[in-house]
Amino acid sequence: MATKKRYSVPEYLEMLRSANRSEKTIDLYRIVLSNFAKFIGVPVDSLHTHLKVPDIFRFIDAKKKQGLSASGTGTNRGIIVTFFEINGIEFDKLQEKVAKAKFSRVGDDKPLEIETLQKMMDLTDVHGRAIISFLISTGCRAGETCQLLLSDVKGDCVHIRNEIAKGGHGGYVYLTTEAREYLDIWLSSRDDYIKMADARCIGLKQARRPKHDSRLFACSYIAMNKKFTRLYEKVDGSRGKYHKQITLHSCRKYFRTNAVKGGMSIDLVEGIMRHTGYLNSSYVRMTEAKKYEEFKAGESALYITRADHRVQSSKLDQLQRVNKELLERLQRVENRENVIGTLDKMPLTPEDQLAIAKLVIELQKK
Repeated sequence: MATKKRYSVPEYLEMLRSANRSEKTIDLYRIVLSNFAKFIGVPVDSLHTHLKVPDIFRFIDAKKKQGLSASGTGTNRGIIVTFFEINGIEFDKLQEKVAKAKFSRVGDDKPLEIETLQKMMDLTDVHGRAIISFLISTGCRAGETCQLLLSDVKGDCVHIRNEIAKGGHGGYVYLTTEAREYLDIWLSSRDDYIKMADARCIGLKQARRPKHDSRLFACSYIAMNKKFTRLYEKVDGSRGKYHKQITLHSCRKYFRTNAVKGGMSIDLVEGIMRHTGYLNSSYVRMTEAKKYEEFKAGESALYITRADHRVQSSKLDQLQRVNKELLERLQRVENRENVIGTLDKMPLTPEDQLAIAKLVIELQKK
């Protein structure tokens, strides 16, 4: 059905903004439509007066020859087809079938392993450690993370504002003890880091930093991605067909996998990730206090550099509790025979026996 009015690209983008689409999405639409206008040789502001369906297929074929991935060509095609439809351009049956054909999204990435993360943490600076541990702890999208403000962090809770969240679905994410420690270290040196970064960029042609940069990590998505990619190249660097097999988004996948393995409920994990599936958005109801409590109970599954420390601390805490209980019981008996009799009645693990032996020796010294 043809419409009486056609919308120019600026008008269309403004409509998207009114519909609360994210600025990142609007920028993507602007880039794709500008590239399409350039391809057919017309000014982007008058693209709506030069809409011919065959041009879509010529443009997509050209992108494929340039090496754009199936996912990328599918995204480009979808944006352009939608713009045509908004402006009342009709497709015949064959054109519609081709224009709306589903593309195969076959990923060639690989799982992010704890050993890779640990090597990257060893090689990077305080800024990089804070970013990596934050992404692993929260499951945040990198595009959201680079737009977070200092004021979005309250203790171990971080507010993802609707205006920076994908689809406008904001919420709260949480910091593990480890991530909070690395973030504190970063914040203590943040001002000096910004001064040095700005000094290195003097004379370079790039967007200037705001006079008072209130972003939590004080960097753009591009800078964050470059830092992560350089680190990955040093510790592995394996590539798929189109890009590295480990990317910033791999941290989000790591969170999804390991948080569940560590004992967090799938409802909690999906809620933190703000996935908007039917059941999750309609039926799952958890208070923020409950989410935080459950997250903290299972946060050790998301530790990177504290993994071995966690295991050792757990065993040490257990032994200390056993020691305290045994000491209290032993101090209530009066002689060696009563000690042995008391011990015979207690169910003992090998760790208990070791602890008892040490306690008996100490008591004999006294």
